[in-house]
Amino acid sequence: MPIIRRRRVRSIVLSLTACIALLATGTQPAAPTPFRTDRLELGPCADDPEFRCGTLPVPLDRRHPDGRTVPLHVEVFPHTGPADAPAGAVFITLGGPGASISAFDKYGYVDLLSTVAETRDLVFVDQRGVGLSAAIDCPDWQHGGPFYTSAAKCHDQLGDTANLYSTTDVADDLEQVRRALAYGDIDLVGASYAANDMVTYATRWKQNVRSISLGAPALTVDTDPFYAYQPKHYPALVNAVCGRSPACAAANPDPAASLAWLADRLRRTPVSGVGVDSHGVPHRITVTENLLATAIMPFNGGSFVGPGEITQAAVALQRGDAVPLLRLAADVDQANGFDAGDPREFSNGHALARICVDQPVQWDKDASPARRHQQYAAAFAAEPARYGPISKSAWDHEGYLGFQPLPCIASSWEDRPSYPSGTKIRGVPALIVTGEYDVGITPEAGRIASRVLVGSTYVELAAVGHATWFTGSCGTVLLQRFIETLAVGDTSCARTPPAGWWMPGSFPLTAAAAPPARQTAGPPAATDVRRLATVTAETVMDGLQHIASISGLVAGGLRGGTVTYDDSSPRPFVYDAARFTRDVSVSGSTTWTPDGIDGTFTVRTPAGTTASATVRGAFTHLGGTVVVTLRHDSRIQTFEIPGY
Repeated sequence: MPIIRRRRVRSIVLSLTACIALLATGTQPAAPTPFRTDRLELGPCADDPEFRCGTLPVPLDRRHPDGRTVPLHVEVFPHTGPADAPAGAVFITLGGPGASISAFDKYGYVDLLSTVAETRDLVFVDQRGVGLSAAIDCPDWQHGGPFYTSAAKCHDQLGDTANLYSTTDVADDLEQVRRALAYGDIDLVGASYAANDMVTYATRWKQNVRSISLGAPALTVDTDPFYAYQPKHYPALVNAVCGRSPACAAANPDPAASLAWLADRLRRTPVSGVGVDSHGVPHRITVTENLLATAIMPFNGGSFVGPGEITQAAVALQRGDAVPLLRLAADVDQANGFDAGDPREFSNGHALARICVDQPVQWDKDASPARRHQQYAAAFAAEPARYGPISKSAWDHEGYLGFQPLPCIASSWEDRPSYPSGTKIRGVPALIVTGEYDVGITPEAGRIASRVLVGSTYVELAAVGHATWFTGSCGTVLLQRFIETLAVGDTSCARTPPAGWWMPGSFPLTAAAAPPARQTAGPPAATDVRRLATVTAETVMDGLQHIASISGLVAGGLRGGTVTYDDSSPRPFVYDAARFTRDVSVSGSTTWTPDGIDGTFTVRTPAGTTASATVRGAFTHLGGTVVVTLRHDSRIQTFEIPGY
């Protein structure tokens, strides 16, 4: 699901987004316009001489090859092995659309393809209108102006160039780069919307493709313009996320039912109140079914916080406690601001120009404004009432919280699909990797690529989100092995979750409602002490979850207090009266390393007394446990709770 980039003032909301040999019917793609090829001279990049940089002028409109040009920025990481010449090249672009590969950490791909890079050059290309390739800058649209008005203004700003940023143009640009660098067959690597670049290239220049590797591919042809696959995936998502957590699974036997109840409740009666976000900032906000469907559920925060906490928040609401739900809502509040930042890093203007030409829509792109809206309304009326647990009226919502209709409806655009519907590419070795937890490009959406790339290997990674190649080691191993050998080999690693993502079993109002921890040492503890141990550990883990995954520097406790990050401290995560329940506060500090957490704290108990505590263990490790040692009333008692 290609999505216009939205950045909150204090953190990035990940935006989710988002071919031809011969068709079975014999249909062929339109032949690319012939173009001449100039040599591309490379020199050390100014910001990093390990890379070689160059600029290749390419025609802005290939129907007029001698007309205006766009400077295409190219960076090459030369092969690291001893051979004088590379065995080939791997071409890489970034998705969005709108993201710039030159502005992001290319070394992430260098590390990802470390063994491949020994024999092959890695070629990074900023697509036309992105990054250092003359990034499109539409100020109002870039910085969160009125959704449809600023989209129309951007279209008008682009003028007669508005339709010249399609994926077919991008694919031909890649071919011109290949020729200019004198490479033979190339390997194509694309994730999210960049997969559209690579599949489209293969439809137009199949003879030059050695292999194609796609991560969470956001293809635009033969996809649902309503993106209904996303809310339909929510029940399976919450069942899987909660089901893998011992604490959540024990307390919530049917997460999908809780989600359905919450959607129905919010549809009938929205929840209003003051939510304190993960920065500790209060927001007066109303939680609607639309906010649940289009903002809270896709909100990962780096560790699936939205789908990971929504079940427990629903259960809390059932007993009259709206605080956990309001915190999730505050974290995605529009009042936080939707700003894509520097257009050289992410160009919303490019995203608009790209999707409005590429994407299927529910209207004729060249129809009059009134007719476009009439056609959309008719398509909306024909949709089913629900997409899984979510009503269509909540999902197909105008503007920033829904994107339906797409902002393209505000203007007339050309209709230039990346390739014809029903396209089949045969004879090209292909690897497609999707993530079980991917909210934007669900496994169902990712499978569209396997229907285009006939004979491809499709792999779904357990408990992985959109960053299929950069989460755990399995995606990395499969990708490198495939490019090196053109065979995927053993894919059994895909069935093992790469890590754990902590989530509570519940959001208890008081310690008396918390599950008792399991005691492992010390004199026998009363049930209230065992519960105190659980609340102490969960206060610490909740703070880490929200400071590290969401806020970055400062987090508020669920029910008060703060958690801050102080890198000058030997235990840099500092808690000041943080509260997970109303009646227990935790102060102190902890480390958090790949080996786990190690902290010392002072705990204020429900009775108003104090206890000292150490909290140590495998916070986010599969099968890990967290050990809490309480010292109070001259007793030392040790307990265990699940760390994942």
